[in-house]
Formats: sequence, C-alpha cells, structure tokens
Amino acid sequence: MKAEKDKKNKRTSVTMTNEDYVVIEQKAKERGLAVSPFMVECSVHSQENFTPENKARIQNLVNKVCMIAEEIAPDRIDEIRKEADELWY
Repeated sequence: MKAEKDKKNKRTSVTMTNEDYVVIEQKAKERGLAVSPFMVECSVHSQENFTPENKARIQNLVNKVCMIAEEIAPDRIDEIRKEADELWY
C-alpha cells in the first residue's frame, strides 16, 4: 500500500502540438516511463542536481575540453562552447 504522500490525487491537462507530444512520448519511453510520470519527474525533479556547484564543475570540464580541442580540433571549440551554453537554459 502506498504511503499517503505517494498517492496521486491531482489531475490536469496540457495542450501541445502533436510534434511536442511525439518527442515527449519518445523521451518517456527511453526512460521507461509513461508520459504522465515522465512529465512530473521532469517538471519537479529536473533541476535537483543542477546546483551552482555542479554548474561550476561542468564549466571547468568544458574549459578543459576546449584546451584539449585547441590542439586537436581548434575549429570545433565554438561548437563545444555553444553546446555547453545551451545547458544553462
């Protein structure tokens, strides 16, 4: 039997495009979840491990990767930094 705090008793609806739904459904399947629990997990728990400390660690890692890339593939540095910047938004 579920604990009282684990019982789900709220329902809502979400309006989206078919294309958005297809993407959400695919991502949910990849994580082994149905759409509804996937959306709740992403909405409620998505930022829990994205602390300022972890952001700093990621940025330090990106900086190290860029230093290595300068020697091997300097033309890819902008691409690496752009992808890293997308993590923050």
